[in-house]
Amino acid sequence: MTQYAELPSHIQKRITEKKQKLGSKGHLTPRRIKEIDERMRVDFVYNSNKIEGSTLSRGETELILRGITIGKKNIPDALRGKDLGDILVAHNHSSAIDLIKKIAFDRVYKVTESDIKKIHGIIMKGVIASAGQYRNYDISVKGAGFTPPPFYDISKHMRDLLHALNSNPDELRSIELAAQIHYDFAWVHPFEDGNGRMSRLLLNLILVRNGYPFAVIKSVDKPQYLRALREMDISGNFKPFLIYVSRCVEQTLDLYLAPKKPSKKEEFLPLAKLAGGTPYSAEYLSLLARKGRIDAIKEGKTWKSTKKIISTYLKEQGK
Repeated sequence: MTQYAELPSHIQKRITEKKQKLGSKGHLTPRRIKEIDERMRVDFVYNSNKIEGSTLSRGETELILRGITIGKKNIPDALRGKDLGDILVAHNHSSAIDLIKKIAFDRVYKVTESDIKKIHGIIMKGVIASAGQYRNYDISVKGAGFTPPPFYDISKHMRDLLHALNSNPDELRSIELAAQIHYDFAWVHPFEDGNGRMSRLLLNLILVRNGYPFAVIKSVDKPQYLRALREMDISGNFKPFLIYVSRCVEQTLDLYLAPKKPSKKEEFLPLAKLAGGTPYSAEYLSLLARKGRIDAIKEGKTWKSTKKIISTYLKEQGK
């Protein structure tokens, strides 16, 4: 499974500082935290399902997560014509997230195979007949550079994975461990369907357990996300995936830390606009953002940063 890599020190330092700032007393009001938590829940469910081919929009996902009753004979007019499986898996996600958080907040609790099956059973209820049960046949994964282990070895590999999750014997830092568990779970591929969704939930279980908010792997990043996973499959190079996950974590921290009305220096602007006052092109700034060299967020397909961040980077480079 995973060949470990360390997160570059400059990225780890930046994320640690943001995490500490978020944890400082009084930084956010309870109301503001609730607003962002609700937004992140919708973002996570929408993006995680979109990566797997869901036809639902973000607005439709939000409607489902408001707590409306869903069933074969009870579909709101706004969702008529949508795939029932897409609707159910979005609806089921909310309860799965609640369980993930409940487990994560009990830091001494050891996650078991029964927990893994229970979470999967919640997500895939009504979607596949084998919800909550390991696959009982061998499979291949289309487009992947690996073959999952035979079905009769699943429990063995899952015990190894859960030992790593619960005990962290290699003493990995939180984001490193979260990325490792995501990759290893996807490699085992223990279920008939829903493995990608489970990988992203387990990644967040580890993050939340270690004081981070939920991180979202965005559907617009799907090519890069899959490319980073495939590089690990083929060459064993874990670093691209680790850096990608760290960027997702950092973007969530930025969302929680962003003031409602930022100053001009703190306002996030497209890199194309910021490049004008620098010796760099927008393309080069985008490359720096993808590599984590500058602090940036991605909205849709557009990279953004602030004048303050770019100014600090230029000073560090002696520009």
